[in-house]
Amino acid sequence: MDPLIIQLGILGVICVCLAGIFENHPWRIAIVIFQYVVSGIIKETTSSSLTGTVLQIITTFVILKIPMFANWTYLKREGCVMVTGCDSGMGQATVVYLAETNGKENNSYDQIFAACFNAKASQAQFEKLLTSEQLKYVTVLPLDVTNDQSVEQAKSTVEQWMKNKASKAGLTGLVQFHGVAFNGPAAYMPMQMYERQIQVNFLGYVRVVQIFLPIMKKAKSGRMIFTGTGGGPCTPCPALLTAYMSSKFATEAYCHSLRSEFFMTNTNIEACMINPGFVKPTMLMEEGKKLTEKMWKDCEDKLKSSIAKDEYGPLFDHFLKYSALQPGTHVVEVSKAAEHALLAKVPRTSYKVGIDSKLAPIVGMMPTGVRELIARHGIYGVLSPAGTVKGYRV
Repeated sequence: MDPLIIQLGILGVICVCLAGIFENHPWRIAIVIFQYVVSGIIKETTSSSLTGTVLQIITTFVILKIPMFANWTYLKREGCVMVTGCDSGMGQATVVYLAETNGKENNSYDQIFAACFNAKASQAQFEKLLTSEQLKYVTVLPLDVTNDQSVEQAKSTVEQWMKNKASKAGLTGLVQFHGVAFNGPAAYMPMQMYERQIQVNFLGYVRVVQIFLPIMKKAKSGRMIFTGTGGGPCTPCPALLTAYMSSKFATEAYCHSLRSEFFMTNTNIEACMINPGFVKPTMLMEEGKKLTEKMWKDCEDKLKSSIAKDEYGPLFDHFLKYSALQPGTHVVEVSKAAEHALLAKVPRTSYKVGIDSKLAPIVGMMPTGVRELIARHGIYGVLSPAGTVKGYRV
């Protein structure tokens, strides 16, 4: 056999074995670079061939796609899991996905608790989306994450159900998808909108964790899953998203610090982030338009003039047009990421869902000027599917 093929084959096996140790993208990319550097040295001492090039390409694909060795088998579903933000979108889709794939012998959640702001309307939705058999595994309960009493009541409902049904494993999963998105000009957007954004998207997560943590500690192990945005803490911050991005960065920091606390206190709970890019279909566009109209009205009431909309209206309209033109990643991909985080033996610290989410941290690690240039033009300039916004410096 050709010595080049033998050497490249050995190199490929070593690289694949190294890649399988961890599952993060920078590690895999570093392995690919290592493979091409070493293979280049090998080719200098032997004759190059088409077979060798093809072998390199195949090895690269395997390095990038091979699952982490520890996760070739999943944990069994057991106990109960609670999902928040189930009125629509990612929360609703995740409950549906878990219910549809639940019920297999010796691999089934005892119950999936779907926490919703409007429980009555959500119950009707789940009755349309699920069969009567699947609904047996779903309990819809009301939850306002900004209200201590509401979260305590939800906790009592979960505890009572587990006590009545003798759920041996307890509450093993807590997936938080609730959120709102108040967007607008930083100079004019009313403070109550910033406060509401932080109350729901950050303090709501903290409140749910603090109230549900005592019952999760009773389980032999557990997973807490939070929702961030884009590529995580390295995501570029576009104009008009000061409130939303601030709340998401706060949640990122909370999750990372919480994970360290769990490790240092031997608490057998993992904390993970799901970082979706544009996800469709959800109710975000429809809700976003309503919130935008409310934001402009509140700005006018506060300022006693239309100066905010006069200055930023066209820019905001362009942002909405850009959002509508984004193809997005199907919402079920978020559900699959949540399932992996719940059942993988070694869950990722962050799940980047969608190509935009995977590219965001790469752009975010570039020099500041380059990062902000790409971020501006990606939404408002030459890289945007909506074209270049008129009347603003890009």
